[in-house]
Amino acid sequence: MRYWSVLGVAVLLFFSGCEQLLREEPPLAKPEKEQTKEEILAEVRPFLAPIQTTLAGGAVISDIERYTMLSNLRDAVMRHGDKPAAREAFQELGWEAQGMARQAADMERYRLVLICIDVAELLATESVLLKRLGARADIMLDMPTVRVKGFLDDVEKKQTHIFIELFNRRTGEVDKLQAREGEEFNNLRLVRIIGGNQAV
Repeated sequence: MRYWSVLGVAVLLFFSGCEQLLREEPPLAKPEKEQTKEEILAEVRPFLAPIQTTLAGGAVISDIERYTMLSNLRDAVMRHGDKPAAREAFQELGWEAQGMARQAADMERYRLVLICIDVAELLATESVLLKRLGARADIMLDMPTVRVKGFLDDVEKKQTHIFIELFNRRTGEVDKLQAREGEEFNNLRLVRIIGGNQAV
């Protein structure tokens, strides 16, 4: 009895499945028209607007803007990467990013240089210039900016104390120090005071 009931259920399932096979299939969607290089550039170029704004003297790119810009570009590369027109568009955009990196390096905005290099690498643009600019930007960002805030002459000990602020370019932290001639701090050495307490 069990055998017949299982067989009956199997036959019912089989016939209900056949009903779907007899239905008409919907017509296939028409293939998309291939986008041209100009259309892809028009879609992707606005993602680089924060870099152009910063180069024009606007606000500095925040980490969130950088992440958003790179993720949008990555999505565009994934969407269009296999098309010949897209490869040409991404190559052109990569060369533009290289030009922006050069501009940023001339303006000594080294964090922006590294962002432009990230964009160019994402677009598969390789260049000796980009490698050189990236290495220089890394070195410059590791070096602190030194600001002399004042001098204090100790007449009894015949020494001059210098008040210094060190600005870390990577983290944005400011260290306030007091130093004398010949002292070393943060991989820097205060050699001497120049021009009667004018500069170090």
